[in-house]
Amino acid sequence: MKKYFVILLAVLSILSVAQAEDFNWNLAGQIVVQDGGRLKPLDTFARELVTDVVGKDTYEGQSPVETYFRWMSDGERWADMPLVYLPKGDLRKELELQDQPGSRFSIQELHSKPRLMQIVMEAQEAQKAGEKLAFTQTKANDILHKLNTLAMVFQHEVPSFVPPRDGDAKTTEWATMPDLLSKIERDSMNAVGVSEEMSSLGLAWAGMYHSVLDNRPDMFNTSADLFVSTQNKLLADQPEIESTASLEGTFNRLSPFFWARILLLTAAVLFAVSYSTRYAKLRASALIGMICGLGFYSTGMIMRWMIGGRAPWSNMYESLTAIGWSLVIIALIYELVKRDRIFGLAGSLMGGIVLWLAHYANLDRGINPLVPALQSYWLVYHVITILTSYGCLALTMVIGHIVLIGAVKSKGQISPTLSRMAAANLHVMQVACVILIFGILLGAVWADSSWGRFWGWDPKETWALITWFVYIAFLHGRSAGWLNWKSLAFASVAAFPVVVMTYYGVNFYLSGLHSYGAGSSPGIPTEAFGYLILETIFLSWVSLQLKGKWGNPNAKPPTESQGSALPPPGMREPAGASS
Repeated sequence: MKKYFVILLAVLSILSVAQAEDFNWNLAGQIVVQDGGRLKPLDTFARELVTDVVGKDTYEGQSPVETYFRWMSDGERWADMPLVYLPKGDLRKELELQDQPGSRFSIQELHSKPRLMQIVMEAQEAQKAGEKLAFTQTKANDILHKLNTLAMVFQHEVPSFVPPRDGDAKTTEWATMPDLLSKIERDSMNAVGVSEEMSSLGLAWAGMYHSVLDNRPDMFNTSADLFVSTQNKLLADQPEIESTASLEGTFNRLSPFFWARILLLTAAVLFAVSYSTRYAKLRASALIGMICGLGFYSTGMIMRWMIGGRAPWSNMYESLTAIGWSLVIIALIYELVKRDRIFGLAGSLMGGIVLWLAHYANLDRGINPLVPALQSYWLVYHVITILTSYGCLALTMVIGHIVLIGAVKSKGQISPTLSRMAAANLHVMQVACVILIFGILLGAVWADSSWGRFWGWDPKETWALITWFVYIAFLHGRSAGWLNWKSLAFASVAAFPVVVMTYYGVNFYLSGLHSYGAGSSPGIPTEAFGYLILETIFLSWVSLQLKGKWGNPNAKPPTESQGSALPPPGMREPAGASS
């Protein structure tokens, strides 16, 4: 068997181009693999692997595909290298790990900590007892998963590269390279003919493996090309596999969410600057930037939908991007209809921030198969409706900040600009409440079809209803004259933590039927503390600055007989309460 491969490698070396060239990692990234219950390009697997293990998009500036091949070709070398990302926290303290650059630790160092396996065993016992895992236990399981994944990469056990010769390649389990090489060796010893395609895959794999060790980019590129072309032959009867993998490769290279984030944040800056009379013409440039940003955003969402074959809002990462997408769409519609920069500013700013959070938060960005609970057409309607309402409430929060800052600058007095902003805040909150109650009703219908009841006081259901009651109370107070424009802006900022609790907190801190895939409580993140502290400081500052200038919330609107005393229309506050 060894002679067989030596001869084949020699032939491969002759066929390789002798001149100096670089490793074509992009070509190798086109190889289709099976991992995580679906087919994907090797490029996607490598990106997910690197991000999961090292906590960053790249390792030492390498292409993720290069990192994968470096790791799999010389596993022993990497066992003592700091690879596994473990941020500061309770688990680090439990394991008594010293600080390391980048918060990364070697496999050997982690394996040398017996406390890690003790925590994992405690987690298994808790799961058997039906208890919710502590965050330290979940994190220990996560670290063990990373260690096992690396071990399987070093041993070439993941991902699976070899498609079946017969049957549906999308549903049939693929073989790993060690399985294929063992089969080739057995068949050759038993004088059983080995198919040309399987021989070519084995040859190409051996070529890529040895060329990385020997630093032979020419041999690597020839081997990668042979592997890709052989896979294409095996999958010729199912062209949709290659086309979907190609689309996913394009998605990875295009990085539409990155460009959407840049364009939206740039548009937000231009919208803000355009409030100055001197730079008012920048509104047109800001609008173009917002439209282009939404174009990239929509491209990313549509591509993820096509790749996954399902609506792209099934986990925390996807739902967060869906919130940003919906709020940018709504803000752009308002901006085009009302031609008021407040919508463009708030939508572009919040859309860019949401994309930034989605990218840098520790969330799984994989396009994974749906969990059974979400395998329903109601996913398309109920979930996006609820998420859109959250997006609208996020818009009111941003507009509320802007209105309050304007109120402080004007010393509590209304102005034409503030009047339009306050009206925008009120209108978007009204739309959010309508969408939210509609989403709750859709959820009740889904609950009846899935669980046999419309309402069961599940934490997610309950908190969604609490959120609706909170905001509908503000709208009622505004309509009745109990709240004026400044008070409503204050409320739209102060109440947003209720939305955060409903969207994020319930999944992690409260057990319920909607907590699938969320994991256990991570404690209160530092970022959440920071947000609450900053908002408290901001609202306290506004309260002090506007002390004595909030107006009488019980004042009645002017009567007809007082009409002659009304200020010009542009200087009036929105109908509902006195300033």
